[in-house]
Amino acid sequence: MRKTLVLAILLITGGVWAQKPTGGTITAEVGLQGAINNLAITPIGGARLRYFLGDNLAVRLGLNLQNQSRTNRDFENPDGTGAVGEEKETFFLFGFRPGVEYHFAGGEKLSTFAGAQIIVDIASAKTTRTNYMGGTYMANFSQTVEGQSSLGNGGTTIGFGLYSGFDWYFTEKVYLGVEWGLNFANTSEKDATTTTSVGGTTTTTKTAGSKGGGLSVFSVGILRLGYQF
Repeated sequence: MRKTLVLAILLITGGVWAQKPTGGTITAEVGLQGAINNLAITPIGGARLRYFLGDNLAVRLGLNLQNQSRTNRDFENPDGTGAVGEEKETFFLFGFRPGVEYHFAGGEKLSTFAGAQIIVDIASAKTTRTNYMGGTYMANFSQTVEGQSSLGNGGTTIGFGLYSGFDWYFTEKVYLGVEWGLNFANTSEKDATTTTSVGGTTTTTKTAGSKGGGLSVFSVGILRLGYQF
């Protein structure tokens, strides 16, 4: 209750002197999740740094980073003795979103905008198995899969997005905002190369990657909290 009251007072009194950014201003923002009494601040996808070239025009750039790994293990014997088989999966994604925004004329505190951005994601994946196959221990077995894992597959995504939203400057240099839009993207998965060794015999196979595309409606950040420098 106290947090809610403090936030309400800040929103009401802060709006007296709040103003939208002008040319030369830089803004940065994070996403808010949860209720007012249980807020969680998290990074959000898309561009979260903006530079205002003028009162109505801004360029923006965001980074999308994902780094995941998982290790599965199994003992040689049911009682937990003997050797250990292991499967390790890794997935890494780097993406960036350059874009431009046009901010419409309005009040000093509310800034509505529309814009477009380019979408580029580059992903890599790998699965390594040592004495481990099909979820159980297997002696004299090793396998490496370049380009695939259960966490995600390697590949490249290229596309563009159209979006709109608004920022409300409720106090000096601080704003809340919402954004939504349309995305079109095409993803090309890398060919997967599998090298398997069983009892000293090694074989290599290759699986062709796939391609796909689609149009989707998305909401970015749902609720954003930002600050202008």
